[in-house]
Amino acid sequence: MGSVALPTRRDEAWKWSDLRQAYGAEPPELDPALAQSPVIVQLAAAAAASEKLNLAPGESLMRVERLTAAGQDASSLEIVLGPGASLTRIVFQDAPDVSLNHVQARLAAGSRFRQFVLSLGARFARVETDIEVNGADAEIALYGAYLLGEGRHADFTSMVRHEGAGATTRQLVKGAVRRGGRGVFQGKLFVGRAAQKTDARQHHQGLLLDEGAEIDAKPELEIYADDVACAHGNTVGALDEDALFYIRSRGVPAAAARALLVEAFLREAAPDWLPEAAAAEMERLLGSWLERGA
Repeated sequence: MGSVALPTRRDEAWKWSDLRQAYGAEPPELDPALAQSPVIVQLAAAAAASEKLNLAPGESLMRVERLTAAGQDASSLEIVLGPGASLTRIVFQDAPDVSLNHVQARLAAGSRFRQFVLSLGARFARVETDIEVNGADAEIALYGAYLLGEGRHADFTSMVRHEGAGATTRQLVKGAVRRGGRGVFQGKLFVGRAAQKTDARQHHQGLLLDEGAEIDAKPELEIYADDVACAHGNTVGALDEDALFYIRSRGVPAAAARALLVEAFLREAAPDWLPEAAAAEMERLLGSWLERGA
């Protein structure tokens, strides 16, 4: 075991999330044998918080994870989906200190990976998603939402590598940030030369609710195939003043009108395949967060 220099904002992939500052002056002891792995994978291994999951051909699984531990919490999950296998992963993140999570999924032909992440952030929070599509006709759905107040940070970073033909990817992340909070979205869709007929769409939308709120976003496409349908988009702004005026003209108080607009905006990040219990938990957390800001 040996110490490692953690990334700082000088590193491109961490330019809006200074991990070294989050951990403080004493870097953790990591295994040199894992030096080429993502840093969260290294930190998770040092904390004995690494997990591997293999789904057999045609197998289906849904799992719910809660990232709520105090202290410097790092975890990783490695997933292999056999042909026709399906995994639905739901993550709720709300931690006081440092919360790091990395998932790597490898998809075979006809497999499906669906993920929904709801983050209320932490002093420093990051969820990394790394998808490798090796087989034809795979399906990927990455949805998420972040709700951040003062002193809260959340970083959604993802990479989807398409190497198999005919895959479909849909990614939508939405966030709302109050004064003193910081949201980060970094998403990249890579389409290799063999990945013809790929249909990949990526969108991020953020709301800045107060002066002093911050959202940084970097959506990317890298395409080497010529028969694809790919698109990405990013918008960050304030609440629509015309919509706010319309609701207030119906006798709704200002704070309640703002809450209604924020709630409607964020609900769009909840996919229709979200299980009823998870959808209800999102509603509860969203309602509580809006009440605290009223």
